[in-house]
Amino acid sequence: MTHFIFFHGIGIRSPFWNSIVPKLEEKSLNYSLIDLDFSSLDNAFKSSRASVKGIIKKYPDRDIVIIGHSLGGLFATYVAQSLGDDIHKLILIASGVAPPKKNSAKTIPQKQINALYKVIKRFGMQIMFKGYLPDWLAQSMFFTKNTPKEVQREVWKNAVREKQSFLMESFKSKTTWNDYFKRVHFSGPDNVLVIICDKDKLIPKHASIYLKDHLNGSYKVYEGCGHNDVVTSEKFNKKLVDDIVLFSSI
Repeated sequence: MTHFIFFHGIGIRSPFWNSIVPKLEEKSLNYSLIDLDFSSLDNAFKSSRASVKGIIKKYPDRDIVIIGHSLGGLFATYVAQSLGDDIHKLILIASGVAPPKKNSAKTIPQKQINALYKVIKRFGMQIMFKGYLPDWLAQSMFFTKNTPKEVQREVWKNAVREKQSFLMESFKSKTTWNDYFKRVHFSGPDNVLVIICDKDKLIPKHASIYLKDHLNGSYKVYEGCGHNDVVTSEKFNKKLVDDIVLFSSI
């Protein structure tokens, strides 16, 4: 028997999954929606691992499938690497990590340009996650027209203003993630599925591809799908649930 555990991303908590809960219920699936502790990066690591271990202890005979969206996908990966054989499958949605870069004289000018871009992007992300951007502008980063406006507004009601300290830790955590993922203990095309949204404005496609390659995972590309659309849009979320169930049965 399979048990699905859902990890949310930054700026939201478990209500993010509300759009697919009815579909999970229709299929009589066993699932848990986890609220990660984003008070600090360390607490996020601890809460992600502890939550899964608690469910394993409660349901020792169930096959555990962890599903993580966005930043939640990285914590899901961390848990899978940490718990290894206790995890049945890992599914990452609109998630990724930038690969470590090697320096050379030729790449220095481009690196400086990229560094400036990252500073600007980081500043913009801080403004957005602290709730200072107009809703219409912030929502355009997460959704396409495939998610109806009323659904976007409902999701936005459950948005969380993250602490400045956590945002800064999160934005500077590339090295942390790459260090965690240096040794891969949970991988393989039958164990890991990466779902890429090709209209994602937050997670670059190359970051998802790198994570997919690093974990030797399978992958699917949802064409025309924005960062949150994969869960909030009727066009994609039924397919998502079907793909989750199918992959868990492999």
